Amino acid sequence: MHGHNWKLEVDVTATGLNEHGMGMDFKTIKTATRELAKTLDHRYLNDIPPFDTINPTAENIARYFYQKLSTTLNNDIAQVSGVTVWETDRACVKYSEDK
Repeated sequence: MHGHNWKLEVDVTATGLNEHGMGMDFKTIKTATRELAKTLDHRYLNDIPPFDTINPTAENIARYFYQKLSTTLNNDIAQVSGVTVWETDRACVKYSEDK
């Protein structure tokens, strides 16, 4: 067993701006991402659904964050458009879905 220190990058696409002139506040994105990351931090991923039935690859982790954050963050003017998981400064994977 070994651990990883991943960096997550969340892309949001806005089709309009709110009353403050933003598609989505960065603080909102950071808070939701950090809260979700806490559920995996310092845990054996193979014991946590859905990784108890699928391999916790960087690709599957990117999909997991994409799907969970989409449920939490998406609204009428802004949607999560991709999640990139960085394993190192040079190795990453980006997950997105056609909508």
